[in-house]
Amino acid sequence: MQLLDWPFLDALQAGALAALCVSFATDAFSRRDRMVGWLALACLLVGLRHAVLALGAQADLNPHLVDRAQSLLMAFGFLALCTAFTRLFSGHIPARFPRWVALGLIPNLLRNLVLPHPSLGDTWLHHTSNLVYLVGCGCIIYWTYRAQQEGDPMGRRLFLGSLGVTLPVVVELAAFSLFDLKIRLSGFSLLILALAIGSTWQWLVVSVLESRIHRAETEREGWRSLAPGHTFRTDHPAPAMEALFGTTWAEQVKASPGLTLLGADGITYRVQSQTFHGQERLGWCDRDEESQPSHQGFLSGWTVGLGMDDPGESDRLLALLHAWGAEVEPWGTVPPREGPYPSVLLWAREPSILAVWREGNLLRRRPRWIQIGGPATEGPHARLETGASGDQLRQTLEELLSRR
Repeated sequence: MQLLDWPFLDALQAGALAALCVSFATDAFSRRDRMVGWLALACLLVGLRHAVLALGAQADLNPHLVDRAQSLLMAFGFLALCTAFTRLFSGHIPARFPRWVALGLIPNLLRNLVLPHPSLGDTWLHHTSNLVYLVGCGCIIYWTYRAQQEGDPMGRRLFLGSLGVTLPVVVELAAFSLFDLKIRLSGFSLLILALAIGSTWQWLVVSVLESRIHRAETEREGWRSLAPGHTFRTDHPAPAMEALFGTTWAEQVKASPGLTLLGADGITYRVQSQTFHGQERLGWCDRDEESQPSHQGFLSGWTVGLGMDDPGESDRLLALLHAWGAEVEPWGTVPPREGPYPSVLLWAREPSILAVWREGNLLRRRPRWIQIGGPATEGPHARLETGASGDQLRQTLEELLSRR
């Protein structure tokens, strides 16, 4: 008995599955995605099945030959779909699952290639093949449910859909096995399922790529924040670079990557960069410390008094002051009662000891001096902790010498 023998319905399913096959195959080849490739193959085989049914209803073809061809195409299409699901849920579906399905479909191959139609053996082997389809669908639903329970994003989005689109397949198989009714609408189920898998897979790929891009950008900004000086990319605007070197800074960097630029603040900067996206460059620029007159000999012409308790610390500071061009007068731990007095004083004592100076009003004399360690007290002086770095001392000296 034949029910709904409408060639238009089969042709519609064949056309829709063919279009979906072309779309999936293009995506599979462009991204080397085997899961999508198997899904495209499943759509192709099931689409050919419905095309054979549509042609068989129109042309004067042997109905038994048409039935054998569509049954074989359906079997191979289901096998391709199981392989796609195995790759989709590789952590939940055993890798041998397609082999099990292939072994279970051997009776279908025997009935279509060996046994005559119709016959008692053909009927029972057909029922056996339908049982394989049902068991395979049940296994897929079960593993998809397991994936959903374990938090797999594909499982969460596909479980209800796969459960719903499996119902027409079950109805088709049950109608044939129990009532000998042929309701071939399973192509629509595969169409909906393939669309759901394809769109969800695309969503997952895009989500993963967006997450990787976000992590890469975060890491890039982290490394740029750790790099010395001003970081830049010549293909992006950089207000700090433009303020220092003008609007043509990018062209200068691309023309001569290892150059040294004079900034608008009068300081020389070294540019470190490398090629990025063809002609563009990325890198950073920092102050050329070796060429800065403010850091080589900036104490030239100044006399510095040095009074420290610790000989090692005194030797370290003495070496720094000499390197900066200062003339150093070692005071020891007791200041002189009479001049001449140094221009700058580094002193490891509290301010009250300086009252031994002839003029006790330190505010009126406005001395330039730095207290190293000791208690923090008010006064017209700067204070540094014992063991302060050379950069801290240099910065403090520059601030003191800039006072008027």
